[in-house]
Amino acid sequence: MISWNAFCITLLLAIIGIWGALETFSAELPSLSAAEDSQQSAGSVWTGELADGFKYLFKTVLSGSVIQPSDSSQNPHNDFLQIPRYILKGEFRPDFSLAFRDIKLSIKPRFVGFWQEWEDGPLKGQDKTNDDIYVNEWLASYKLHENWFVSYGRENLQWGPSFLLSPSNPFFRDNGQSNPRQEVKGMDFTRTLWVMSPAWTLSLIGNVGKGEQTFLYEFEPTYAIKIDYTAFRKYGSLIGSYTENDRFHLGGFGGWTVSDGLMLYTEGSISPGTNALYPRTTYFQPLDLELIRMVAAKNDSAALEALMLFGGSYTFESGQAVTAEYVFNSAGYSREEAESYYQYRRVASRFYGYPYPIGDLTKLALLQTLDPKLRLLRQNYLMLQYQETQIWEKLNLLIRYTINLDDTSSQLISMLGYDLGDHTQLFLIGNQNIGNTETEFGSFYEYGVTVGIEYIF
Repeated sequence: MISWNAFCITLLLAIIGIWGALETFSAELPSLSAAEDSQQSAGSVWTGELADGFKYLFKTVLSGSVIQPSDSSQNPHNDFLQIPRYILKGEFRPDFSLAFRDIKLSIKPRFVGFWQEWEDGPLKGQDKTNDDIYVNEWLASYKLHENWFVSYGRENLQWGPSFLLSPSNPFFRDNGQSNPRQEVKGMDFTRTLWVMSPAWTLSLIGNVGKGEQTFLYEFEPTYAIKIDYTAFRKYGSLIGSYTENDRFHLGGFGGWTVSDGLMLYTEGSISPGTNALYPRTTYFQPLDLELIRMVAAKNDSAALEALMLFGGSYTFESGQAVTAEYVFNSAGYSREEAESYYQYRRVASRFYGYPYPIGDLTKLALLQTLDPKLRLLRQNYLMLQYQETQIWEKLNLLIRYTINLDDTSSQLISMLGYDLGDHTQLFLIGNQNIGNTETEFGSFYEYGVTVGIEYIF
């Protein structure tokens, strides 16, 4: 049976082939009678519309990365996550779109080749070469009415003004801001959009498939209704969503342009309870043992849990922009819960290399601590960002510093882009995590550096 990716690529090639054939057929039609000339004219208009509506973009990205994994209880000796030390990657990213009257089609196939080498863990001293072909995004859209649209496809559906994360988005954890050179994998959506007025729009969205995303836990479809409002110098959105076998979430975001330079915004979500995992202590009476387990302790709670972000940015007349964001995560671990969480990790990592069944149980425990179903592990965060573009008309700079105010670990991200011409750019992305191995930012890797070149034509 043909795979879905192969089907999409075949469909793409068919569209390109039909478009080219129609263009050739139109050019080679002989002189005919008046009726046939009329048919030819209609055909020429039709093929002309197809030709005008067909767009394409080709992007090639070549990059190399160096990563230093942390030897933490989450990833003891790099045995669990097996993070490679060196990565070389080549990516070819073509984008195709076709707009014909009330129909819009697009597809983004991806061709990726990479080489990896390990210096830690069970793969120490080994290297691997691999390649992958997949369709990251595709979309078919149809205009049913002047203000009513329907679509189905694979998308990276993002919204909101925030940089650190997008609390109101029930579909994606990653908003792509920490590394814009790395694409967020698309998921499958069905959508309908009603433009009620120039200021108001209503969307019904169904996330019906995981697409190219990977999940530690089973994928659950999510459905949302989104209302958007736009006015002079301000905007806002309200999003109600429900995930199967989970609960209802109410999210939203809004922004206000106070002046030419100052913008204030907020984004958040609330829900009754949460399915996040929390460390809880139980007593095994026969042996008088104190045990820690990860349980969904607030799954049946009616208390509201909120993830709220408050931010603002100021752009100077010279072009530099500074941004600050504060995040409060009520579902995050308290100090006592964090201590139990790290104790649980330490015990699991101590028995990681043991044979079955102990070794398998410890791997399951580390999977739970790797993703306890929390967007952020603790409760209070602060992000500061500086951005400047077109320095000497060639250099773009972004520096972002994020601190976990509860455990004081932090992350420093720097991004540089240097234009070599109209179509080529060199880039560098550096990531330095600061904090010991029993903190949020210190648990996975110490630093990572990626350098590369991007060519667009």
